[in-house]
Amino acid sequence: MVSKRMPTTKDVALLRQLFEQDQIVLGPEFQRNSVWTRAAKAYLVDTILNDRPIPVLYFQRMTSAQTGRPSYAVIDGQQRIRAILEFLDDRFGLVESKNGQYKGKKFSALSPNLKERILSYDLYVQELSGYTDADIRDMFVRMNKYVVKLAPQEIRHAEHQGKFADFVERVGKLDVWKKNRIFTPKQIKRMRSVEFAAELSILVLEGPQDKKKAIDLYYERFAPRFPQEKTVEKRIKMYLKWIEEAIPELRKSRLRKPVDLYSLIGALELVSDEGSKLRNLNANAAGNALSAFESSTRVKEPVGRASRYLAAASRQTDNIIPRNTRIEILAQIIRQA
Repeated sequence: MVSKRMPTTKDVALLRQLFEQDQIVLGPEFQRNSVWTRAAKAYLVDTILNDRPIPVLYFQRMTSAQTGRPSYAVIDGQQRIRAILEFLDDRFGLVESKNGQYKGKKFSALSPNLKERILSYDLYVQELSGYTDADIRDMFVRMNKYVVKLAPQEIRHAEHQGKFADFVERVGKLDVWKKNRIFTPKQIKRMRSVEFAAELSILVLEGPQDKKKAIDLYYERFAPRFPQEKTVEKRIKMYLKWIEEAIPELRKSRLRKPVDLYSLIGALELVSDEGSKLRNLNANAAGNALSAFESSTRVKEPVGRASRYLAAASRQTDNIIPRNTRIEILAQIIRQA
């Protein structure tokens, strides 16, 4: 039999009908079990209600020898199909929706128009026929082997526009990140330096924050206007220049790591009175003190400040309590220098 791929569409109503008539087989033995969270499933349905596209589904088409009816084994798209069918059965609500008219609702609670919007939504399908089981397994592996999940900052880049977004993307492209090995080329490509620029901007604006809770709020708050843009950029660049002067071999120091660099900039912000007294800090003396402190963190059994700093730098590093602990310790060291 000649193998063939045929692009087609099937709306959600037809998908449910095929499933109820046992013409769709979910979970071939090489597929994963249902692993999506309720929030992920709700987000998919919200995507459908907002008439946004979802990825193509891949079905293996077969024909029953007894009835002559077609049936389909799902090669790729099982999680999406399960989510849709479970929503139609009222097994979860739209917890992820930002739209007030259907936020939190189950399928049965939606208006007739919204129900019809879901049932008439077209799913794009590639129907495969004439392929061996080995071919199908190979396709499944190729579709899923190198799938890379979007990083949080990549999602922000897609979702948010505005003055703050433009600002942090510009700061995220500074040469300092690559020159001092703060981020690898791969991390920069995946926008980790942009996310870090956002964290530093929030740090100099309002002090340490819980990253997970804070960044998106600032993207929204400063979307129309970011009046502090020039001040924030000046202070970040000023601190980075001071650090490069204090630690000439920064690219070899642990203080180049984002978790430590964030703490060091927070400490400079604290001891220099938001940068106004930075010129009064002896970069050479402070650099020597910071280098000595770094050496104390590398001994077999660190004690005192070194032990506390390492504990605060080893887990939940972007939470406010460990951030404040690290900042206070580095601030003490700089003051004493």
